[in-house]
Amino acid sequence: MKYRVGMMLLAAWLAISLLPAYAMAKDATFNLSVSKHVSINGNQVVVTVTGSDLTDVYGFEINLKYDKNKLLYKKSASLLQGFSVPITPEDGLVVFAHTKVGKVDGLSGKVELAAITFEVIGNNTLKSTVELMRVKLVKSDLTDTVVEPKTKAVIAVQAAGNSGTFKDIAGHWAKEGIERAVNMGIVSGYGDGTFRPDLKITRAEFVVMTARAFDFEAKGGMSLNFSDVDKIPVWARSYIAEAEQAGLIKGYEDGSFRPNQLISRSELAVLIMRLYDGELNPNAKVLFADKQHIKQWALPSVASAADLGIIKGKNGNRFAPTDPATRAEATIMLLRLLDAKK
Repeated sequence: MKYRVGMMLLAAWLAISLLPAYAMAKDATFNLSVSKHVSINGNQVVVTVTGSDLTDVYGFEINLKYDKNKLLYKKSASLLQGFSVPITPEDGLVVFAHTKVGKVDGLSGKVELAAITFEVIGNNTLKSTVELMRVKLVKSDLTDTVVEPKTKAVIAVQAAGNSGTFKDIAGHWAKEGIERAVNMGIVSGYGDGTFRPDLKITRAEFVVMTARAFDFEAKGGMSLNFSDVDKIPVWARSYIAEAEQAGLIKGYEDGSFRPNQLISRSELAVLIMRLYDGELNPNAKVLFADKQHIKQWALPSVASAADLGIIKGKNGNRFAPTDPATRAEATIMLLRLLDAKK
């Protein structure tokens, strides 16, 4: 009797172990995450669609429903290699498709599929919901599966256009410029009524500011070619990829981007002049008292930016090239850049 039971259990185990792999695979699931960031063009949110337990996904189509009275669709993008097709939304429905190209393996496991950017509009006390209605998954053998996850995410962000006067900029040297920038919809403050003008900004934050200000567009499938991609915040990835495509940013010699590193005034000058879109003035001279401390790679940009009036010195006519830039400095320099481009 014990022998018969043992043989039955062995046979059952062998039968299970010989089943096709797909019979043992988990069903794909999907998640929506919302990232908020102070925006140059109003307050924007990035909704990231992540798939888990994927198996050999060669292409996909995402259908995302949103409240068009509270959210303004901006763009869709994917950092996956291949070809993307963002379709103009109709009646509050975003459709985004992506496919790999050539004989390559499909996606498996957990993957960030797409990032959809919205701008918050209307009353800042309102909340909005986005819902993932339908996902079509196509395998490398061109068979497809349709999933209706009905996954929701709630968005609650201060809307653009409610500027007022910030309680922490009275007497600040950049007060008038900050208020002008807010009224133009270039920047906005925090939910507690502050602007935090002297808060240092990171490389990722400034690139996102410039990418939103100048409306860089995604060119199909994008990629981040930095060695520290895993350290780049999700809310910044598509913007940084677009900025890289546009030639605005480059990595360090070791291939890293260092997104969380505070951006220096020298780096700010270089990025500003790349945005200027004009040739650097070869005759521009650096007149700052500490010009000997400005690195050669930044010297032409600093000289041209100063010549255009975009950059000005600190106390004692110092440029302070290695000092971290602040929110106020970044805002004012972007304003001066816009004026210079006009």
